[in-house]
Amino acid sequence: MKLMNFRQYLQTAQFLLLALLVNACGNTQQPFDLLQLPTVDNYCLAAQRVVTRTLVPMQLTVHEDFDAFVKSKALIEGPVIQQFNWYDTEGNIQGISCKLKNADHLNMQFGEGSAGPDGLCQDMNRAVFGLVAKNVADSAYTQVRFDQSETVSNDEQPAMTGPDWLAPYTMTYADGGILHVATKGFVVDFSDPRYAKAPARFRGVHYCHLIAPQYLAELLAGNAQPGAVIGREVDRNIPNPITL
Repeated sequence: MKLMNFRQYLQTAQFLLLALLVNACGNTQQPFDLLQLPTVDNYCLAAQRVVTRTLVPMQLTVHEDFDAFVKSKALIEGPVIQQFNWYDTEGNIQGISCKLKNADHLNMQFGEGSAGPDGLCQDMNRAVFGLVAKNVADSAYTQVRFDQSETVSNDEQPAMTGPDWLAPYTMTYADGGILHVATKGFVVDFSDPRYAKAPARFRGVHYCHLIAPQYLAELLAGNAQPGAVIGREVDRNIPNPITL
C-alpha cells in the first residue's frame, strides 16, 4: 500500500476530526449530508461527498469539450475529479456527469475510514430532490421515483463499461402522475482483479450521470417537460487498455 505524504496525512486527520466532533455533539446529521444545493461549478464535488461518503478534499475540472471529458480520469493525485454538463437546445443544463474517486481507493490512499461505503448515484439525486422540493409549492407530479436499476455492467467485455455508461439514455420520463428519474453509474474498485493489469488511473472510480437541480425544479413546477436524453456514443475501437 502506498504511504501517505504529510499533506495527505493532515487532510485525513482534519476530516476525521470533523466527523468525530459531529458525532460527539449528538448531531444526527452526517458530515457528508447535502445541506444546501451546490452550484453547477462545484456540483461533482458535492456528489463526491454524498455518493462516496467522504470528506477528503478534492479538486474539480469542469470540461467544456466532450472529448476531453471522455479522455479524462478521476485521479488519486490531488485527488482530481471530472465533470461534464449536458445542455438542452436552449442552453439550459439538464444533466451533470461526474467521474468520481471510489471508496476503496480513497481508503487505500488516505487510510481506512476515509470514505465509504460507496453509495448510489441516486443518493445524490434524492438529496437534491429533498432540497428542491421544499421550494415547489404545488408539484406537477403526485410522486417522484428514482429508478433503482442504475448500475452499468459489461461482464463479457469489462473494458467497454465506459462507452456503455456514456451511451445515450432517457434520464427523465413520466408515467401518469409519476415522474421517473433514471441514472447510469458504475464502480471499478481499485482492488478489482478484473482490472489488475490496467493502469492505476483507470481504477478506483465511481461514475455517475445526475439530474441538474434547476431542471428538476422546473419539472416539478410544470415548467419543463420530461424526456431529457443524456449521453453520447463514443468510438469503441480506440486502442486503450481499458476504455473508462
